This record gives sequence, structure tokens and C-alpha cells, in this order.
Amino acid sequence: MDRERRRYFRIDDDVLLTFSSIDAAELDARLENFWSNEHEYSIRNNYNFRIEQHIADRHKIQAKMPELARYLSVLEKQIDLITDKLIADDDEKSMTRMRSNLSAQGISFVSDQNPQNDEMVELKLKLLPSGLRLVIIARVVLVEQEPGQVPGQTRISLDFEHLHEADREILVKHIHGKQMEALSSAQES
Repeated sequence: MDRERRRYFRIDDDVLLTFSSIDAAELDARLENFWSNEHEYSIRNNYNFRIEQHIADRHKIQAKMPELARYLSVLEKQIDLITDKLIADDDEKSMTRMRSNLSAQGISFVSDQNPQNDEMVELKLKLLPSGLRLVIIARVVLVEQEPGQVPGQTRISLDFEHLHEADREILVKHIHGKQMEALSSAQES
């Protein structure tokens, strides 16, 4: 597990998130539902992931049949609009904006919630500024009071145990983009 955690870069980032504990008695059913009935966030992310996998094909079609390429572009935009409508904004009202330390394998943040070590949680995460949203089943790996922290608040570290491939790819690209921004800003200074 430590080796897996080290494979991914970490960044400090502002995100919107909410999480809730999963009762041990319902964990198996929640995991079965997670993998067999994709959350509406994952449906959209998976759609975009599949489109990105065929960018080279799209360029070949564009070169050989520009009319077909324009038509396919219109279809992609229509499907994107439909998948956007699937996502309810109600979830966002329950999310809190916070500073986090984020990787494609886990997240750490300060919260007034106090889960137990080794507890499983469902994490809903919105990346900024893209607005891409993810649902992740994670394990609490560390809950600690940090020196100088507000009383009643703890640093919570989660390990992403169940994450759809397209969602992990979104995290990797998001983190890479933030790293490139930081490098660009550092070079301009």
C-alpha cells in the first residue's frame, strides 16, 4: 500500500468535498452498487474518458472526412449536455470548500468530523476550477489533532480504495495541470 501511495504526486489544493461513514454491515452492498451502478458523476467522467481515448481517431477523421468530423463533434456536444443535466446541483450544497493535500491515491484535510481509523467512507469531491466531480469509497488511514489546530478539528487522511478508472485519470490530469501551473508561476516570478 505504501508503494502504491508513492506512485502518485501530491499537491495542496482547494476542493469542495463531503464525506459520510459507511456502516460495516452495509459495506458489501455499497461496494456492489458502486461498481455495478455508476454514480451520475462517474457516468459523465467515463464518457469523457472514452472520448479522450479516441482523440487520434478523431484527428484522422477530421483530415479525411471533415463533414463527418463536424457531425461527430455536434453529437459529442449534445451528449455532454445530456450528461451535464444528469448531475444535480443539490450535492454541492452539502459540500464544504477546504484546503487539502491531494493525490490520485488519497486526500488529507482538516475537518470537524471525527471518523475512526480504518473506517470506510463515501467521499464526494469537486475539483476546482474545472467543476469535475468524483465519488470515491475511501478508507480512513489517519485521524490526528495537529499542533496549533483549532480545537475540535482534526486532520483526516483517506486512502482511495474504490475509484473508477476514469475518475482516477481525472485526478491524475488535475494534479498534473496544477503542477504545471505552479511551475509556470514560479518561472514568471
